[in-house]
Amino acid sequence: MRYRLAFNGQLYQNSGNALRGRIAQIIERPDFDGITVLFSSEGGSTDEGLALYNFIQSSPVPIHMHAVGHVGSMAIPVFLAGHKRTCGTFSRFFFHAYDWGFDGRQMTDRVAEALQRLRSDIELSSKIAERHTTLSTERLAQLYHTSPTPTILTPQEARDAGVVEDVLDLNPSGTPEPDVALWTVAWT
Repeated sequence: MRYRLAFNGQLYQNSGNALRGRIAQIIERPDFDGITVLFSSEGGSTDEGLALYNFIQSSPVPIHMHAVGHVGSMAIPVFLAGHKRTCGTFSRFFFHAYDWGFDGRQMTDRVAEALQRLRSDIELSSKIAERHTTLSTERLAQLYHTSPTPTILTPQEARDAGVVEDVLDLNPSGTPEPDVALWTVAWT
């Protein structure tokens, strides 16, 4: 059985744990014959995004990531972890400089620590993108560091940049696929 796992949400600890748990649950099934994650996320925690990138990359089976809408910010490295990457015709990829917000007052050393971690997360995200795409170091510096405005890549631009291998709709005719099971990820 081929599995399609739908994930649509921000990347935080609860959603990341739910995604990891559901992937593990699916690949351990006796009828397992492949997994495609139908992925849409505006991003979220850099810590969670980098943890998901490493989880997917180290999976004992290939994981196909298929963008089904908006993939942005920290969700891009997670998407790039896929051993195969495709997107639907009406998908988009949203790059921007990262930032962090703080609730309440913070002490100066806490802000300095956060800035150091943020710079490290930006660097790791750039290295991930450089490893998995054809985007140049200079272009990645613009996307993650210096561009004053976000950049949105269309599916065709994403294919040209190596973000995805192909632009395709998984079941454009809507015909039943008896060898495909659709699961979702839920969290609270």
